[in-house]
Amino acid sequence: MRALPVLLLLAAPLLAQGERSYGQTLRLKIDVGGEERKIAFFIPDAVKKGESFPLLVALPDTQGKAMLEVGQWQQPAYEKRFCVFSVDIKTSGEQGWHPKEQLEMQRDMEAVTEGIRVVGEEAKARGILLDDSATVLTGFSGGTYLTLWLGIRRPDLFLGVCGRCCVFHKEAAEFSKFDKTEPNKAMPIFLYYGEVDNPRVKKETELAKTTLQTAGFTNVRLQVVAGMAHESKPEVFLEWYGKLLKETEKPRKEAMKIKVEVEKLRPDIVAGKAGAYGKLAKLVEHERKAGVRGGAADLLNEVLAEAKKKWDAAANLEADNRFQEAANAFGKVEKDYMPLDIAKEAREKRLKVLNSDACKAEEQLARAKELIEKGARDKAVPILEKIVDQYGETPAADEARLLLTG
Repeated sequence: MRALPVLLLLAAPLLAQGERSYGQTLRLKIDVGGEERKIAFFIPDAVKKGESFPLLVALPDTQGKAMLEVGQWQQPAYEKRFCVFSVDIKTSGEQGWHPKEQLEMQRDMEAVTEGIRVVGEEAKARGILLDDSATVLTGFSGGTYLTLWLGIRRPDLFLGVCGRCCVFHKEAAEFSKFDKTEPNKAMPIFLYYGEVDNPRVKKETELAKTTLQTAGFTNVRLQVVAGMAHESKPEVFLEWYGKLLKETEKPRKEAMKIKVEVEKLRPDIVAGKAGAYGKLAKLVEHERKAGVRGGAADLLNEVLAEAKKKWDAAANLEADNRFQEAANAFGKVEKDYMPLDIAKEAREKRLKVLNSDACKAEEQLARAKELIEKGARDKAVPILEKIVDQYGETPAADEARLLLTG
């Protein structure tokens, strides 16, 4: 069930006497599966004209409360210039931790992804520009279960993922047919725990590293923080976060350029405009060479999903022994999706169908039937006999035999 839109907007948090404000925390509410979830969205003060903000998605710990999470990020968000989003979650407190209890995880994932959409709209309404190529997901303790589960499944949303003192189950790295987004095995993943942390946390953070690497993730880093107990230590995350944003600045700009081009091209793709698929193929190649995700491959996948439906319809016609219709249907795929590979494959398939004995026999059978209907059975018989002799193993030959005996 899709989460409902924003229900409530409230003011910034109250401050104790003498405490300085680093920005404004908006309190929002959404509905997920018939249940209210609270959102905290922090926007730093002193926004400059044209300033663009990365978005830090910080999931709460075992208490699961968004408003308890954002406080530790307000000062660094002001100083380092990023926005912070958090949302109430259930899976940080052992709900949904059994592999068979996936409803809580699905609802929490929905709360995060819908919440990101909601704060994006709220930011836009306030004239705040969020750089959606720089969204990073982090969580502490119980919140890391959802952090790692969701983060590796949505590389289209997150630039990187950080688990601080992890709760981890190996099922988090087991993908299924319901995971619609292709994982980015090069996604930056940073894990850390304290030298004097809880033994279970140490074990599960190490398990997270080895499991993710075994699953093919190539950019997993683990740090053991000297003298640290079971604590959030945001400064450890912030050091990694700052380096990540700096190192990815150039490719993120390239990804943003591609994204702009993709959105400009999308109406032409929807309309099936001539030349649109060729432009999309070039953007996909540009994306591949640059090693970034700008949405070109995602749009191509949407196109190919529709093309596959038409391909399957043509294949069903072939399976029903309607060979000429099948050839025409494959020809339509070829025409509609040039110069994509699926169009070239459809051309090969169309020619294969047309050159098959079954299709040739079907054409001759249609001619014989036409003659019989016109009362010229004597002219139809040689054609039927030829079908039986030359194409005896085809469906048309079976029908020809019946017509000859009838």
